[in-house]
Amino acid sequence: MTRLEALVAGQAARTPDAIAVVDEDRRVTYGELDLAANRTANALLAGGLRPDDRVCLLVPKSIEMLVYLLGVLKAGGVCVPLDTASPAARLGTIVTQVRPCVLISDGKRAELAAQLTDAVPAGTITRLLVPDDSGPAVPPKAEAGASGVAYLLFTSGSTGEPKGVQLTHEGIVHYVRWANGHFGITADERISCHLQMHFDGSLWDVYAALLSGAQLHLVPKSASLTPGLLVEFLKDARITQFLSVPSVLSAIARRDVLGEYELPDLRRVLWGGEVFPPEDVSYWLRKVPHAAFLGVYGTTETTIASTYHTVSKPPAEPLPVGVPIPGEWVSIVDEELRVLPAGEVGEVVIGGVGVTPGYWRSPERTARAFVELPPGSGQRAYRTGDLGRIGPDGVLRFQGRADRQVKISGYRVELDDLMAALHSVPEVAAGAVVTAPGRGGGPEICAAYTVTGGAHLTTAELRATLARRLPPYMVPTRWLVLDQLPVNSNGKTDLMAIRRQFAAEEG
Repeated sequence: MTRLEALVAGQAARTPDAIAVVDEDRRVTYGELDLAANRTANALLAGGLRPDDRVCLLVPKSIEMLVYLLGVLKAGGVCVPLDTASPAARLGTIVTQVRPCVLISDGKRAELAAQLTDAVPAGTITRLLVPDDSGPAVPPKAEAGASGVAYLLFTSGSTGEPKGVQLTHEGIVHYVRWANGHFGITADERISCHLQMHFDGSLWDVYAALLSGAQLHLVPKSASLTPGLLVEFLKDARITQFLSVPSVLSAIARRDVLGEYELPDLRRVLWGGEVFPPEDVSYWLRKVPHAAFLGVYGTTETTIASTYHTVSKPPAEPLPVGVPIPGEWVSIVDEELRVLPAGEVGEVVIGGVGVTPGYWRSPERTARAFVELPPGSGQRAYRTGDLGRIGPDGVLRFQGRADRQVKISGYRVELDDLMAALHSVPEVAAGAVVTAPGRGGGPEICAAYTVTGGAHLTTAELRATLARRLPPYMVPTRWLVLDQLPVNSNGKTDLMAIRRQFAAEEG
């Protein structure tokens, strides 16, 4: 089995003096990155790490984070990147699921690490490691894990508890090798890493660069504060490949930021995770005519992306999702898992190399979401919950969702997960969570609620309560306090009526 850390180490052996990662005013060569990862791996092994043990990484996007990721893999472990912007209570639900585990943190996260340790049952975290550069840098003598799992990434779950998706070395290597070959990525590239490390799209950025000898430029938090600062970073860093989510690209377009900056070095712009409005796509095509534009589609459960679509001219209608990458396949099925003919709308099912082994320690969830198609064939496939249709040309088009899952800034959010958090607040008598179009073009999470009799609960207080339990992207941005929630003819909460109220408020 080809492993990620072995491929990166091979690149380091070939080009030890080439710049591997740039993090604001810091940079590290391939040789330095490899030696530092060896130190982390040896520290983990000295502490008793065994093959396939989980290592949770409470570290922001940085050179250190990349060192630790590679070090965990070199030691035969499984990486569990954590969102350092999430509250300890939310992180605790993840860490408890992967118990027992090692926790790697840094000095700046000491308080959050202490809160997290207090939030989980005793014995969950077997060791807290704050690596330094004093250990041996020799290649570690480690046994590879039999599972082949490289990462455990956690996504929003409809029950209120995040669910862990196992991503394998094989699946990640397959996708990155295809993408690097398809785009012709070479060692002279400067590839941005805009997404956070607990988001599966970042795997493409990281390994696209490190497996080709290119430079990986970590987009600093300060550059993401405004669209203008982000484009200024792309220009100053002479980025050649930029991957982000449509909401970010749309914000740049709607503020005409590219009217102020030229990006002569940009070779390709890529996106995924959300619908990209045609008018915003057209803007980018006009402003950066020398670049290639490509959208990808997939889920964490199918490893980064499974289909792609190249845009060569301004679109007159919503963009298609595209065609499968080699080694992957897509079918449209009905409720009985019967494959539908071309043109009919049904659930999108994805199979192939990238399909995860399943959800971490959740056989029931795995059994519901993963099927054999055709039944009895042995071909595992993932039921995405997305609706789509495949035209006579073989191109897949997205037609919405079959459930209450949405994408916010590329993050998958189960609205029922948020609803569970809302209803856990004692002062909330009833609540409802919907999405409505935002000013930036993408959806915004909206919450309406009523207060229990005699209680006092302001929107600011409720927002603060949820912020202590949820990651920032899940906290509603718009609110309505009602005397009672509207109901439909069946006596259920009328979500459409609530959505209309938010739409009217925006207008």
